[in-house]
Amino acid sequence: MTSLCFNAFNESAYFGGVPDLARQIDAAARVGFDAIGLDVFSLSAFRQGGGRIEALAERMAKAGIRCPEIAALMIGEDAAATEAQLAEFEPAVAALRPDWILVNSDHAPGPATAGEFRRAADRLGRHGARLAVEFLAISRVHSIADALELIDLAGVADAGVLVDTWHFFLGPDDWDSLAKLPLERIAYVQFDDHPAIAADDLREETIDRRVFPGEGLFDLERFSRTLRARGFDGLVSVEVLSKAWRGGDIESFVERAWRTSAPYWR
Repeated sequence: MTSLCFNAFNESAYFGGVPDLARQIDAAARVGFDAIGLDVFSLSAFRQGGGRIEALAERMAKAGIRCPEIAALMIGEDAAATEAQLAEFEPAVAALRPDWILVNSDHAPGPATAGEFRRAADRLGRHGARLAVEFLAISRVHSIADALELIDLAGVADAGVLVDTWHFFLGPDDWDSLAKLPLERIAYVQFDDHPAIAADDLREETIDRRVFPGEGLFDLERFSRTLRARGFDGLVSVEVLSKAWRGGDIESFVERAWRTSAPYWR
């Protein structure tokens, strides 16, 4: 059976402030999520405020959930930039033991980027974490093929492709691309929906205007059916990025994320 994860990025410190991670952990566990996805921006802010990541791990264990994903490692060609990020990631990865580190890149796959990817995989792999390449409709790694190319160039056999429904439906891939992506190369899925595009800036659309599954235009029934029919039973992370909900009632947000997502995967 798939593992449903509440993705907490909508309240990330990336958008400002310091989110209440403990409250989100408790809310996710209460409604039935198996896991919670966190991000390095919030974890760094938590640590800078005097918090102990080990205490978050203890809270998760007590609540009966875990952290299988941490976002977001930006891979480029600059070794110093990679090193600075790894210094932020390693304490969190060592304490929380995620399965996956979400990777983004705005560089076309090439030898330098592949080298930095391989270095990050080696460092974080010491703690049991693997790299999940998220292709983005708004970046140079913007398709399933691009994500696979980066992984293959780096020669990191245990890395995988992260399929986010937003970027699948609004990027260049089609149903045939999804059907041909080997199951063993899928890291996990991020699940969300979207209304009609209203702005020229797709970045604004993706971080501010997503909606809960079933409340937008994506054919999520076909998406989940396509993967499940092939035997996919991995991690599904519900990532609704919505400015309208940001800073609001987190318990209501988490409950709605569970209620609208679970029917597609149960």
